[in-house]
Amino acid sequence: MGMTGLLQKSLCAIALSLVVLSAGNAGTLVEPTLHLTPQGGGGRVALTLDACGGKTDTRILSALVENKVPATIFVTGIWLKRNAAAVGIMRAHPDLFELENHGGRHIPAVDTPRKIYGISSAGSPDAVQAEVESGAA
Repeated sequence: MGMTGLLQKSLCAIALSLVVLSAGNAGTLVEPTLHLTPQGGGGRVALTLDACGGKTDTRILSALVENKVPATIFVTGIWLKRNAAAVGIMRAHPDLFELENHGGRHIPAVDTPRKIYGISSAGSPDAVQAEVESGAA
């Protein structure tokens, strides 16, 4: 099995584990918050961007390439189909860009029917699995 297949199986296993864990807490949805505690010395930042369904802002992409700023881009299947030129630029710079799975259609991977940030969730374990697998594809 290649690295891609192993990664896909790992992502599906993680998603399914989260579904099983969430089944016991179906009434409670936890939304993440960020808390920063300043520390002395030089800091490091990991730049991550979500590429959900719109077009690429080439000003941002060009600035990252020109300044050699590495970034992890979480891409949806929708975005990949609409932004072939941007994908080509990112693939031409594998030292800068890491592309990761953000789902096939940008459906929140929650196994109960509800709205997350105004977006309808997958709604079932099978739908969560389908969203993760379609993003991996």
